[in-house]
Parts: sequence; structure tokens; C-alpha cells
Amino acid sequence: MISIPEKTEKRLPLTAVIMSGGKGRRLGGIDKPLITIGGQRLIDRTFQIVSHCCQEVLISSNNPQPYREFPVSTIPDLYPHHGALGGMYSCLRQASFPYSLMLAGDMPFISATAIRYLWSQHEGYDVIIPKSSDGHQPLHAIYSKNCLGAIKKQLDCGKLKISGFFPEVRVLEIPTEQHPSCFGPWYFFNLNTPEDINQARQLHR
Repeated sequence: MISIPEKTEKRLPLTAVIMSGGKGRRLGGIDKPLITIGGQRLIDRTFQIVSHCCQEVLISSNNPQPYREFPVSTIPDLYPHHGALGGMYSCLRQASFPYSLMLAGDMPFISATAIRYLWSQHEGYDVIIPKSSDGHQPLHAIYSKNCLGAIKKQLDCGKLKISGFFPEVRVLEIPTEQHPSCFGPWYFFNLNTPEDINQARQLHR
């Protein structure tokens, strides 16, 4: 059983949600968080980082079996087959804290430093989202429970684009190029293809 650290004042009053529901079609249907990079599964590294800086951790997945060793709840989708937005909604409802960090489970280069910086900017906003040269990073962003109504409205209409509900809530964009100490050039790299896995392994050497 993987342990979670004892609560300390340094851990943020924030729920971290590890999004593990992607089907990884271009990777043969494997659960991407179970891929090993640098001798460690992504889920283990991600869990270690978020459990040391957030007071609650949830795992978003309709397949709890691979994650039974983690001492946290695995949350199934209330809206099956509604993509990442359905998982976000389910976990945001379940979260114990008013704010939740939604974090893709296939990002090898995340850091507690960046998470803490996003949290430091949350006051007065419902979405705190990095914006890199590739655009918004909705699966490395903080959302408040105030988003639930707008997300539900979108899900009920079958609209699954995460940013689709942004006009209805208070959004703060964080330009990542202004914060290079938090968000390096590979920070948002994620794994979609075998080539991505090989590149991540090369970068970890």
C-alpha cells in the first residue's frame, strides 16, 4: 500500500484530482498513468508530488483496479462517455475542498512549485489556468465548485470542450512564459504516442 504523508501546515487546502480515465487509443489502450518513465510509473510520481502539497487526492477513473494500492478514493464518471469534462465534474462534486486541481495523469514533468504558484493566484477566481504557447492547459488547472452548474449545463447538452463553460465563470489565465522558473519548456509535455514515451524517457536520462 502506498502511503500518504501526514497533514502539515505546508499542504494546501486543495483537492488534487489525477485524471486517469483516458483510453490511450494510440498506445494500444493502455492506462497512460501506468507507463514507466525514469524507472517510475507516472501515477506514482504524480501521486507523490500532489500528496505532498495538497491535503486531499482523488483519482478519476472508471477502472479502479489498477489504483487499489493508493489510499485515496477512485471516482467513476457520473456522465459516462463524456470525456475529461465528465470526470472533472464527478470529482469536483466529490472533492472535500472548494477548489480542485485537475491534473492529467500522463504528464512526466509536473512539479509542486508550479502547483503552489497556481494556488497562490486563486483568490477571486473560479478557474486558474496556465496558458502556454500551445494555448490553455485545462488539465493542469485549478477549478472551484462554483463551476459545477456551468459544467453540468454543458454536459447535459453533450458539449465536451472544457473551455466551453469559461465565459460563465471567473477565469484567470497565467501566461507561462512569464514564469519560467515554474513552467519549463517541457512542463506540459504529455504522452499520446510511442514516440512521446521514447522522448520522455530520453529527457529523463
